Amino acid sequence: MKFKGWIITLFIIFGLGYAGYAYLHKEDKLTIKNFEMISIEPGNIKQEVTASGKIQPVNTVSVGTQVSGIIETVLVDYNDEVKEGQLLAQLDTSVLTENKNDAKAQLDLANAKLKIAKLNYDRYDKLYKNKLIAQATFEEAEVELATAEANVLSAEAAYNKAEQNYGYAQIVSPVSGTVISKEVEEGQTVAASYQTPTLFTIAEDLSKMQIEANIAEADIGMIVPGMIVSFTVDAYPNDVFQGTVKQIRLSPTEESNVVMYTVVIEVDNSSRKLLPGMTAFVTIVIEERHNVLRLPTSALQFKPNSFVRQFIPKGKIELKTNEAIVYQFKNGQVIPVIFVKGLSDTSWIEIKSGLNEGDKVITEFIQKGNR
Repeated sequence: MKFKGWIITLFIIFGLGYAGYAYLHKEDKLTIKNFEMISIEPGNIKQEVTASGKIQPVNTVSVGTQVSGIIETVLVDYNDEVKEGQLLAQLDTSVLTENKNDAKAQLDLANAKLKIAKLNYDRYDKLYKNKLIAQATFEEAEVELATAEANVLSAEAAYNKAEQNYGYAQIVSPVSGTVISKEVEEGQTVAASYQTPTLFTIAEDLSKMQIEANIAEADIGMIVPGMIVSFTVDAYPNDVFQGTVKQIRLSPTEESNVVMYTVVIEVDNSSRKLLPGMTAFVTIVIEERHNVLRLPTSALQFKPNSFVRQFIPKGKIELKTNEAIVYQFKNGQVIPVIFVKGLSDTSWIEIKSGLNEGDKVITEFIQKGNR
């Protein structure tokens, strides 16, 4: 009986010891409840670049004046359609007319002096050939004739300039298009002494517009001419417009230490909804894949802490450039799994191999006290 009692006592002591050990070390174990998991399922991935830019006419022409004067008449207003060669404004021509008349008088005087110089030359030429005058006298007649001819050329140039300036008093449109800016009113004085003042800005064809979007250098390598672009504007929030990448300008700018490149996007504006200066919010689709295995990019942000690392099997992990690592929970252990990456966007990353549909991966560790 004593022996049997000792056996029972030993079993009781062993059971109590094991229970105490399990209680003291229960915090050193992990269960699936310690993790937030996500199941791998197929879906769509769209890699795209977003930007913004101003909508502008493809070609605008600034119309100015090369002569100073008072604006006598303005014949067009904002939004007017004009044709090439159409009169837009007229400067006062009174001073220009006087300049032209004065230049004509100087030309007539130079022609008269040339006529006299020719007569003198012909007369001295005959006398010199008959040896009736000295050579020096004949040479003086030659110089006077040459001077008179040069004076006529100078007077002709002055007259042509005055006549041209007179023509500049009529401000005409160099292209057909729409007046989008008018900087002058009747009675206003314009001065063209140092630079040509702009009187009107004409957009050549508002049915065709373009967007100049700034793209960061990290994304510019994915963009090529011909790509389809979608964009919206605040004026029509429910409408999605389309365009095409036309040009990538090679002159970069820098904004907040980020190198940016200007991408020019062609836009059909036959509806005339889009107006110059509107801000376009651009989306350029680089690549799109449907029904592929994908993983939230947040799963790649999970990094085991020192406690969780106790449950990761020992071993060296080496990743190639197209690989990434996620973690699964199996049989009380945290198992690292390497998979091959494919296309990615801001939310999802494609799984080329290494994981299967339905696999669960860890996205977050839940602290013991928060269970």
